[in-house]
This record gives sequence, structure tokens and C-alpha cells, in this order.
Amino acid sequence: MPFEKVKQVAPKVSELVMQSILKAIDSGTIEPGGDLLPERDLAIELGVGRGSLRECLAILEFMGIIESRSNRKVVVKTADSIRKAIAFVRLSEQEDVGSAFGEFRRFLETATAHLACERGTAEDFRALRACVDRMEDDLTDPDADREFHAVLARASHNDLFVSLLDLADTRLLTLRLRFFSLPGNPEKALACNRAICQAVVARDKRAAKREMELYLRLIESFAAAEKTGGALV
Repeated sequence: MPFEKVKQVAPKVSELVMQSILKAIDSGTIEPGGDLLPERDLAIELGVGRGSLRECLAILEFMGIIESRSNRKVVVKTADSIRKAIAFVRLSEQEDVGSAFGEFRRFLETATAHLACERGTAEDFRALRACVDRMEDDLTDPDADREFHAVLARASHNDLFVSLLDLADTRLLTLRLRFFSLPGNPEKALACNRAICQAVVARDKRAAKREMELYLRLIESFAAAEKTGGALV
């Protein structure tokens, strides 16, 4: 499968791989549902290191652009969906939209918590508790934190919010990994998510909003400290 060679310069490798997949779809050499080349061959085709490729494939899988099926990587998004993902990632990574993204994230997360209080079902609440239990079982697993907020979004029963949160989470992927790598941070995130879960299950909208804002401030303070080189949370 012919891919266009990419150069490891800005934009990031993950975006460049997305662009290459997009060009392969546009040229008809691959279709949604088609297999990517094996990792080793794909790295050679793209002209990137396997470490960089492996990282960006994980990001693409997290974004839902590809899926792992047995030992295969399968493209599952259409060209239009990939273009939208590229545009969102590119916009969200610009320095001058950092505060705007923070506002967007706070609005999105507090709105989903509010709707989850109203619309959440017993099944939704069981799934939320299961995510909290998963975090307690392995405090070093950042994906359990991501899954908790994804489940909360689904409990809003608003498909647009679910899709927006999925896209917004792409910007937080590497930040979340760094956050959970530091001692003490996973425990803080667990405490926040447990409190959010309790408020939502109790259908207490005010408490859910308050606890969600505490969680977001925790993550935002970590990101700000990283940027300034100050003490991390």
C-alpha cells in the first residue's frame, strides 16, 4: 500500500500519519474497513521510527480512527471524519487557543455531568461505579480515568456531547499520561471521580458541577505548572 513519506517535523507525527492515511483513502488505495500495513512495514513506508509510529497508532486508536482486530490495524473512519479530527487537533494545539479550549472543556464536562444527573440510567450508574472501581484497582492506569469521563458523557444521552468529548480527549492524551505518572496525582483524580460519581448517582446537579470543576482545576493546574516549570500538583 503506497503511502507518502512524512518528515518528522511540526506538525506532530500523529497528524502526519493521519494525513498519509487520508491521502491513501482519497487515492483509493485503502477504504474504511481496510487493513493498515504491519507496523514494521508501515514505519518504513512512512519514513518514521517504530517508536513514534507505535505512539501515534495508539493515539489514532484512542480517537477511533483505527481499531485493533487480532493482529491487524483496521481503518474505521471515513475520510471526512479524519479531516475533522486533524482540524480539531491542529486547532487545539495552537498556543493562542489554550484558554478557549479550557473554557470549552469546562462547559462540555459540566454540561455532561448535569445531563447525566437528569438522564442517567441504573445501567449508566453501574458503569460509572465500575470505572471508579477500576481506578482503585490500578491507580497507574490513565485509561480508567479517560473511560470514566467517556461513560459520564454517554450517561448524558446526548450523542453530540459524546463525540465532542471524544475529540477533546485527544488533546489531553499525553497530558493525562504525564499526570498519572507522578506520585499522588492518581489518588487525587480518583477522589475527584469518586465524588463526581456519587453526586451523579444521587442526581445532585449542583454537587456534580462543583466536583467536576474541582477535577478540571486539578488537571489545569498541572498543565499550567508544566508550562511554567513550577511545582507540579
